[in-house]
Amino acid sequence: GSARAALRLRGGSGVTGGSLGRGGGSPAIDGEFDYIIVGGGAAGCVLANRLSADPAHRVLLIEAGGDASRDKRAQVPWAFTKLLRSEYDWDFHVEAEAAVNQQEVYLCRGKALGGSSVTNVMLYHRGSPADYDAWEEAGARGWGAKDVLPYYLRVEDYGDGASQYHAVGGHVSVQEVPYQNQLSATFLRAMGQLGFRPNGDFNDWSSPQEGYGRYKVTQRAGRRCTAADGYLAAARERANLVVVTGAQATRLALDSAYDGAGRLQVSGVEFARGDEREPCSVRLARGGEAVLCAGAVQTPHLLLLSGIGPAEHLREVGVAVRADLPGVGSGLQDHPAVVVSYESKKAVAATDDALLSGYASLVNPLAMLRWLLFGRGPLACAACDHGGFVRSSPDLDQPDVQIRFVPARASSASGMNTLIDLGRRARFLPGFSTQVVACRPRSEGRVRLRSADPFAKPIIEGIHLGAAEDVASLRHGIRLGRQVCAAAAFDEYRGEEVFPGAAVQSDEQIDEYIRSSVHSANALTSSCRMGDPSDPAAVLDSHLRVRGVGGLRVADASAMPRIIGGQTQAPTYMLAERAADILLHARLQAHEPATESVSQRLEVAAGAP
Repeated sequence: GSARAALRLRGGSGVTGGSLGRGGGSPAIDGEFDYIIVGGGAAGCVLANRLSADPAHRVLLIEAGGDASRDKRAQVPWAFTKLLRSEYDWDFHVEAEAAVNQQEVYLCRGKALGGSSVTNVMLYHRGSPADYDAWEEAGARGWGAKDVLPYYLRVEDYGDGASQYHAVGGHVSVQEVPYQNQLSATFLRAMGQLGFRPNGDFNDWSSPQEGYGRYKVTQRAGRRCTAADGYLAAARERANLVVVTGAQATRLALDSAYDGAGRLQVSGVEFARGDEREPCSVRLARGGEAVLCAGAVQTPHLLLLSGIGPAEHLREVGVAVRADLPGVGSGLQDHPAVVVSYESKKAVAATDDALLSGYASLVNPLAMLRWLLFGRGPLACAACDHGGFVRSSPDLDQPDVQIRFVPARASSASGMNTLIDLGRRARFLPGFSTQVVACRPRSEGRVRLRSADPFAKPIIEGIHLGAAEDVASLRHGIRLGRQVCAAAAFDEYRGEEVFPGAAVQSDEQIDEYIRSSVHSANALTSSCRMGDPSDPAAVLDSHLRVRGVGGLRVADASAMPRIIGGQTQAPTYMLAERAADILLHARLQAHEPATESVSQRLEVAAGAP
């Protein structure tokens, strides 16, 4: 029980910088590929699996990061905080601006096979049917709730068994965290005392999303289940799949000649490999396609570097314009979040269970043993797996506020700074918090090039609190968070309010706190969105094809017309599953004169927009 006996969670092998594929050896990246997938995150892993299932398809997956699958920080849910600002994080930030009181807002983006499924808090939310019907109304034909549900079912290996809204046998294990802190159970009682409805399954579309309960997470037996674990591992031995890590895409190769449809044509991808940034290139086979799965920051970044985007901006940074697409990089959305935190009169927080004397660097040996032997206990949680969804006004059709209860005291007004502290050597005192998220925000920002240098981090701006409605949602959430923590259920635990602090009471004071402490809930979407052909801001059609460029699609969160009301890991999996069907259907139509029965089967499977 002494500090000397404490176990320390350390990093594993680190970024490989090498290459994997063909059984884990050195992959052959010579020749041509039918599919080149740029980005090995959640979407890229799905597509690598599905597109390589046919041995006739030669598939290349390019990932800038390394392989974190053997790194304990990526296996132990509690240890995810040690991945923040590590070699597995792109470590982006939003530019300082007036809406956020001139602070730079940190953005964690996963840089590894599995992408942000390696670094996130594993929450599995689909949003509501209305979210997807709104996509369809925005021009993403064939992406309504009834169309996407089959793909959600395809993703899941649901711990509670199959039902109308859930399935078993999929590549992603979805379960409840095998640990419940007593403060989290108290939160559920407090929500009940305030008259909110219990919600046993936020992904059951037969009932409203509103209510409180336990969130489902992407875990298997208390271990994180990443996209690399669930999808890529099952395909890694295929001879027709090549996976290259430590390879950052720098530009799309575009033919100067035009294809038969009068569009610019992608012929391959250029990338820099390893620490020395060795320039490399790969080519598409005739009829092949490049699929961008680099995420809502890097997918538009790569398009802009390739001369595909708003012509005026490209000229400003010295990039030759190849296709003037004004919407590239615009419409970027995120979930803004703030924190309400209290002292606890009893040392029963998750940090008290998991750590020795609250020191972040000293993991309790008993907690570690419990996780190693049984996959249970505080190390199986990422802290915010209890919560709920509420409407700030009865006039709203859907919840605009998500509450994520954290059985730990915040060390900073910024929730992300608290997580960074938890991954370092800070000491945590007993307490509990509610993180308040504006889950259906109105604000939209953008991604722009800082320069024509592909290794310069892009400019990310305007995504938080530009819309007054988002500030109002968070203001309501702070007042609600205080109500919850003031409920009788918390009487035996509640100490002083730490954040925002008892002196912060008026709307003006709360708004100032929001603008000074807002942080990202890490759900970036919609920077290359699908839309109607008549929408000048849309980058993609409903088949995920980039307008005016042949052989190029986008199949990640940047394609979403709007952010959904919940964490975006699950919809990214869904979108990629459907993208795989769309790609395979298109290939069958182009290369094989399909029989009527085969064509009908694929149309049903893909929803054939």
